[in-house]
Amino acid sequence: MANRLRKDRPSRLKPPPRVDPLDGVGLVSKGDKSLLNHKAQEDYFNTITTRYHTFTGIPEVRDQDADGFAAIFASLSLNRAAASTTGPSISPRPITSNPDMSTMILAMRKLREAIVASSRRDEFVKTVYLFIIRTTILLGYPESYHPALLYLFRCIHPLLPLDEETVGEFVGYHILDLTCRQQDFASAFHVRSLYNYRCRKVDMVLTALVHGNWALFYQAKRNVKITVYERRLIEWADGGMIDHALQCLGKSYLSVNKGYVEQCTGTEWEKLKELKKVPWTCDGQTVTIRQARK
Repeated sequence: MANRLRKDRPSRLKPPPRVDPLDGVGLVSKGDKSLLNHKAQEDYFNTITTRYHTFTGIPEVRDQDADGFAAIFASLSLNRAAASTTGPSISPRPITSNPDMSTMILAMRKLREAIVASSRRDEFVKTVYLFIIRTTILLGYPESYHPALLYLFRCIHPLLPLDEETVGEFVGYHILDLTCRQQDFASAFHVRSLYNYRCRKVDMVLTALVHGNWALFYQAKRNVKITVYERRLIEWADGGMIDHALQCLGKSYLSVNKGYVEQCTGTEWEKLKELKKVPWTCDGQTVTIRQARK
């Protein structure tokens, strides 16, 4: 009778905490060997992709055009400034305070380390790296996509050649990252020459930044053929180009039309005042840069 009562009584022990499958393994560089098995890598990658699509509510957006850019970033719950089509977000950075996003980014690193440590070379590896590069470009996380790009071209492509279209796509990302984020123009031209890469929209961005030509830069950004990935990479150069345009305007004019300032910087006047703390005054449609000497 006592045993029966003991069985019917609810347990006072707390249930064990649920372990996130993405957190259940560690980094290979820290001694964890859970992901060195090929089947474990495939299962872990499936978990990452499922979490990504569940979190964003969108499929991989390789072929989305620039018009869908704002909607995609609204879905990703990233920097809300990127959701505005009226002006750029300055130096995009990921919102790592979001636990789901931080977990996915760390999980991608764990998988990359496991693939490198296991010396795996097959179609699965190509799929993983293409996914990680595209995803972390959207998240504005160069700590992930930059080493992945280098490994893709130095270690994967020589043994498992990518098709011509994919090579063109990812060489373009590499050149834009070198140009817009790293400001390493010599390396950008080297990569362009190495792969005999020719793409008008990427060349326009490269030329604009080399010459400090903001008109050409914003013309390239308005190109309807720019993909969301390319636009995200180009955003790294927005801050520097705006600073350069403002410096040129400040040295050239006493006063100027507000619309011309917005055209030169690709940013609305109100947002420009907020982002760059521009000390100039605006009266109606006229922006006064400095007073004439008497």
